[in-house]
Amino acid sequence: MLKKRLIAIFAISALTVAGQVAVTASSEAATKTITVASPWHDGGLEIWNAAIARFEKANPGINVISKGNQDMAKSLADINAGTGPDISVANGPGNVGWFCATGAWKNLNKLINSPTTGIKIKDVFPAAVNDYTISQGNRCALPFTTEPIGMFYNKDLLLKAGFAKPPTTTEELLAYSKKLTTFDANGDIKTAGFVPWVGYNDYGFTANDLGNMFGAKWYKADGTPALGSDPQWVKAFNWQRTFIAQVFGGGDFAKGKTKLLKFVAGAGSPWGLNGDFPTGRAAIWIDAVWMIGLFCDPTENWVMMPCNKPPVNFGVAPMPVVGALKSSLYGAARYGGNTMGIGRDTKNVAEAWKLIKFLATDTQLQVDFANYATQPPSTIAALNSKDLVYPAVYKPFIDIVKNKRSGYHKIMFVAEHLDEDELNNLMAAWQAGTVSNISTALKDASANIATIIARNSK
Repeated sequence: MLKKRLIAIFAISALTVAGQVAVTASSEAATKTITVASPWHDGGLEIWNAAIARFEKANPGINVISKGNQDMAKSLADINAGTGPDISVANGPGNVGWFCATGAWKNLNKLINSPTTGIKIKDVFPAAVNDYTISQGNRCALPFTTEPIGMFYNKDLLLKAGFAKPPTTTEELLAYSKKLTTFDANGDIKTAGFVPWVGYNDYGFTANDLGNMFGAKWYKADGTPALGSDPQWVKAFNWQRTFIAQVFGGGDFAKGKTKLLKFVAGAGSPWGLNGDFPTGRAAIWIDAVWMIGLFCDPTENWVMMPCNKPPVNFGVAPMPVVGALKSSLYGAARYGGNTMGIGRDTKNVAEAWKLIKFLATDTQLQVDFANYATQPPSTIAALNSKDLVYPAVYKPFIDIVKNKRSGYHKIMFVAEHLDEDELNNLMAAWQAGTVSNISTALKDASANIATIIARNSK
């Protein structure tokens, strides 16, 4: 989602002149020049460039030009025009399928598997990171930081309702929400326990999250869509309607939907302290890791540490999962992360590989960036580093990233999130009551996604 890309590090850097900074750590004449385009700004760009300077010092034959303030659309346009950077960074995994399938980013399989200069993927990155750097067998990307999804909960509201711990199952989430939800005298929702509504909270909760709560699969082993064949999807969507009916409508879905529509329409901006979670309008909130900066810092500077003055007394926990799968699924969650690849037109593949490998695996860079941007590192070493600093409330996000069952769905050749868009559109229609047969609708969605993949693969 667009929301997930607008984090605080994207402010104009005083170090950036015309969008370009030449980071030079050696006075020796460079024999090869590598250009790196990234979206980083301000402190994020400073940390990035400091790491590049260390790389140049260790590799005097390589000169690096770091271009900040470069979103992926700009980099991709340059790649398609034949003037792209040697290395580019993308916010999130949404375009990885496109980059891999079109060759905009080079296939890195041979470079990764090199016995002398490669990367032992399983030893360096958490298992889940592999999910969003590979598409249909082609690993064209390396990771840089992670973006786990978790459950924020208002401790005071839960205690007032009689709950000392957060819900761990979908059944508990429904039961908690019944007690947490309050109504005004006219019947309008005053405080919502949890709102399972796609589009609310600027898409903080999506069909992707709903499916993960039930262990639903996006794709089969052969890469064909599984939405119409995996029964967990039907269970997930039916649970959503049941929740709306029982929590907000007294057992009547139409009544609950009507009340929830009005509540959602009155929501505050999730990007400020008038949002529904900081104001206590919603007790339980599904969102990405970076929101902890806002919830920790009422001045809206998004400073996570020391988190000693939050606007509400909050905790963080993994998302609830259906009770039948709790023993095997609870503690894991969906997460993607920033990705980077080597452009198709680079003339210096060996040097570009050396640099991108460094950027993806350097522990100091991973830790420094995580401490600044509140996004957990994407390497095992950095996740376990004593220099990684965070408040106790943040630890569940670290645990989610480390969890071997966490991950992202298979990334296919669908362009940016078109498969997720397809399912989010279905979820919106389902919650609005305009879809009557969810099983048939899921089969149709599977067919539509299959068509997108086939069209793009020609």
